Amino acid sequence: MRVAVDARPAVTADKTGIGYYAWHLLRLLPVVDPASTYKAWYLNPYAVAGARKHFPPRPNFREVRTPIPSSWFEKAAARWDLPRVEWLVRFDVFWATNFLPPPTRAKRLVLTVHDLAFKRFPETAPHATRQWLERMDEVVPRAARIIAVSEATKRDLAELYPVDPERVAVVPHGIDTDAFRRAGDQEVSAVRRRHRIDGPFLLYLGGIEPRKNLPRLLEAFGRLDADVRPTLVLAGGWVAWNPEGIDAARAALAELPEEARRRVVMTGYVSDRDKVALLSGAEALVYPSLYEGFGLPVLEAMAVGTPVLTSNVSGLPEVAGDAALLVPPHDVDAIAAGMERLLRAGELRERLAAAGAERVGRFRWEDAARRTAEVLRAAGR
Repeated sequence: MRVAVDARPAVTADKTGIGYYAWHLLRLLPVVDPASTYKAWYLNPYAVAGARKHFPPRPNFREVRTPIPSSWFEKAAARWDLPRVEWLVRFDVFWATNFLPPPTRAKRLVLTVHDLAFKRFPETAPHATRQWLERMDEVVPRAARIIAVSEATKRDLAELYPVDPERVAVVPHGIDTDAFRRAGDQEVSAVRRRHRIDGPFLLYLGGIEPRKNLPRLLEAFGRLDADVRPTLVLAGGWVAWNPEGIDAARAALAELPEEARRRVVMTGYVSDRDKVALLSGAEALVYPSLYEGFGLPVLEAMAVGTPVLTSNVSGLPEVAGDAALLVPPHDVDAIAAGMERLLRAGELRERLAAAGAERVGRFRWEDAARRTAEVLRAAGR
């Protein structure tokens, strides 16, 4: 069986959660499913013989680069629903790793649905995103199989779309425990210097976007007593097509008292190395998102032994289990109280860190790859 995979999220320079998801599975699928041939398809306007490859070489794996600029491709796809991906790469099954496939008439189509925030909380999704994801109404009913990253996402799919639950498989993300292991003191000191972080700090890690609930996080931070208030580090990037997130965060920051405002550090997008060092040095990860299909930063913090505060909604309790402090994300007082508990109670931090280190063993990319291969084979029958 030939499986073509939309690898575009996996080859971007500043990968987000979906990009890491696609990259890990493309790296492992040829290993766990040697009977199939996998083709990682992506756009590269400079595609020539000898161009840099993004994935380890395997006998049953190919990188298929289409020499079209991404901006041209997206405009043509939006206006004319062309070019069809089957003109560019041959396959039996096509797997769309990021919600929607490129233009295609393929009948053996598999989608990964990471969350349905644009349906549940449309006010948190920029207009361009909502417009793009409107195609879900057409694509979901004709997909041969759908991968949901959590039971919560599967429930949302069943409620919001006319989809047979038998066609939906839940495949949770994994964690790369080789990459996410606690950094040493030197690495933590270096990342502190780079980003000018003084003293103890709490860490938010993720995109600067509306559903991440940063205005409430900042308001809660401002309510902490001065004797316990550390630095708050917001580590994550934002994009020009989604300015609402950064605008809301800046507005909330401006509302803080001067003493609290001076304790907030915004790093922008951070490298993988800095991410691990920041997680390792933080007193806790604070991630009170309004909605997550999964919530990969929660696992990343647990893997390095850092306690977690996160939300008690959507897919986050599935990931966190009893290894995190869960709070209602709309309740600023509850977020503030949770942060204060973590800062004052060393025993609680130690208990959560130990529980988190045990919990991450349940989430392995190898398991995700095997379950994904099963879904792809089922679609190809």
